[in-house]
Amino acid sequence: PDDSGDVETEVTVDQPRKEGEGTSNPFVTYLVTTTRTNRRTREIRRYALRRRYQDFAWLHEQLYKQFVASVVPPLPDRRRLEYLTGDRFSEDFVGKRKHGLERFVRRVILHPLLRTSHHLTVFLEAKDWSSEYEIRPKSENGVLDSIGDTLLNTFSKVRKRDERFIEMRDTVGRLGDNLARTQKLYMRVTKRQHDLQQAYEELGTGLVDLGDIETGMTMALVEAGNALKAHHLAVKRLAEQTEDLFLGEIDEYISYCEAYLDLLRQRDQKQAEFEDLTEYLQQTAAERDRLANHQSAVGVSAVTNFIKGKVRDLRGVDPAISRQQRIENLGARIGELEAAVDA
Repeated sequence: PDDSGDVETEVTVDQPRKEGEGTSNPFVTYLVTTTRTNRRTREIRRYALRRRYQDFAWLHEQLYKQFVASVVPPLPDRRRLEYLTGDRFSEDFVGKRKHGLERFVRRVILHPLLRTSHHLTVFLEAKDWSSEYEIRPKSENGVLDSIGDTLLNTFSKVRKRDERFIEMRDTVGRLGDNLARTQKLYMRVTKRQHDLQQAYEELGTGLVDLGDIETGMTMALVEAGNALKAHHLAVKRLAEQTEDLFLGEIDEYISYCEAYLDLLRQRDQKQAEFEDLTEYLQQTAAERDRLANHQSAVGVSAVTNFIKGKVRDLRGVDPAISRQQRIENLGARIGELEAAVDA
C-alpha cells in the first residue's frame, strides 16, 4: 500500500477474464481494485475496474514521458516470457502476468513521484477514459531536424565524466549480468525439476500397480507409491510458487537494470549537450567582446581586415553600424544560449 499523506492506497489485480471470444482479436482483462482510505476522516473509497494489458502499457508509457528523470517500474514483457508454457490464454501464462501487473502497479504507487501522476489516477479511477487514447499530434520537427539531433548526439562526447556515475553504470551492469546468469541457471533447474516430478509420479504409479501383483507386499508398495505421488505434488507446487515469485521478479529486475542504464545514457547525452552549449556560449561572448573592443579575431591578418573593409566600402556599409548590429545580434544569441544552459 501507499502510505503517503493522509490517504493510504492499496491496489490488487485479480480475476482475469477472456473477452472477445469468437472474434479475431480476443484478449484478457483483469479486475483492478483500488481502495483509498483517508486516515483522518476514515473515509473509504473503492474502485473496481477492468483493464487489459495494453491499458497497463499505456500507463507505463505516460509515466515514462512525464517523469523522464525517473525509472518507471517494468511491466511483465510480452517478449520475455520464454520460461512460460502454453499460449497467452493459458491459466499458467495469465496467472503469472496477473502477478506481474500487480507488482507493477504497487511499485508505481510506492514511488514518491510516479504516484502523483494524473495518469495513474485516471488509470485507477476512470470508468470512461477513451479520450486518453486519442492520437497525439506528431512532433513538428522535420526529418532533417531529427537527423541533425541524431548526428549531434552521436558525435558529442562527455568531456568530464563524473566518477560517481561511472561507478553506478559499472555496478548496475554487473548486477544485470549476474541476474541474467541466475535466470538462465534457474530455468535449467526448473526444467530438471519438471522432469523429476514426472519421474516421481511415474515411479509412484508403478509401485501402486506392482502392489496389485505382489500380494505379499501390497501394503508397503502402495504406501511407498502414494508417498512418492504426494512428494511429486509437493515438488510441483514448490516449483510453481518459486517460479512465480522468484523467476518472474528476476526478469523484472533485469528490466530495471536496463532502464537504469538507459537513464544513465540519457544523462550523458544531456551533459554532452550542456558542455557543447557552454563552449558555444563562451565563444559567442568572446566574439561580442572582441567587436565591442574593436579587436581583430585571433589569427586574422591585417590583409584580411583590409579586404573586408574594401568589400564593405563597395557595398556601402557603414563599419560602425555593421559592427553595432553584429554586437546586438551576438547579445541576443548569448541571451538564448544562457537560457538554454540554465534550463
